[in-house]
Amino acid sequence: MKKRFHEMAVILFLFLVAGSCQKASDPNDETEHEAINAIDLVFKQSGAVIATFTAEDPDGDGGNPPTRIDRITLKPGQAYSMETTLRNIVNGTSKVVSSSISSQADHHEFYYIPSGINVSVTKTDKDINGYPVGFSSSWSATTAGTGSVLVKLMHKPRIKGPNDDPSKGHSDIEISFPISVQ
Repeated sequence: MKKRFHEMAVILFLFLVAGSCQKASDPNDETEHEAINAIDLVFKQSGAVIATFTAEDPDGDGGNPPTRIDRITLKPGQAYSMETTLRNIVNGTSKVVSSSISSQADHHEFYYIPSGINVSVTKTDKDINGYPVGFSSSWSATTAGTGSVLVKLMHKPRIKGPNDDPSKGHSDIEISFPISVQ
C-alpha cells in the first residue's frame, strides 16, 4: 500500500510539474502584444492635420462602456487621408502601441465599416505579402448626413488573406464612432 501511495505521489508530482511548464514569453510571438484600449483617427488634407477623433475604453472590450468616443465630423465633397494610432492606457498613462502592431501587420487588418452614411474608405497601406492593413486610409464623404463607422482591428495570425471578411480572426479593438458629414 505504501508503495502504491508513493507511485501515485510521484505521478501526481510529475503531472503538476509538466502542467506548470510553459514556454517563455517570446517578444516576437505574433499572438502577443499589449492591450489596445484607445484609438486615435488622425484626418489630414494636403498633408496637414485637420482633426483627430479619439475613442478610449480603459477596461477594454466588455466591462464598462467606453469613457470617450468623439464624433467624426467631415465635409461633403471632400477627400481625406487618415492615419490610425493605437494606444494602451494603464493607470492614467497612455503608451502608443501602433509600432508593435505594425511590426505584425501580416497578422492584422483594420476594417472601417460605415453605416447610415455615404462615406467611402480605402486602405492605402499593405503588409509584406501585399495584403491591406489599414493604418493608413483614404476617406471621401460625398453627401451630408449622419451615421456611424465601426472601426475594427482584426488579429488573424497565419490566416490573413488579400480580401478577408471583417469577421475573420478575432478583434483586438472594436469601436463604433458616430459620424456627421455637414
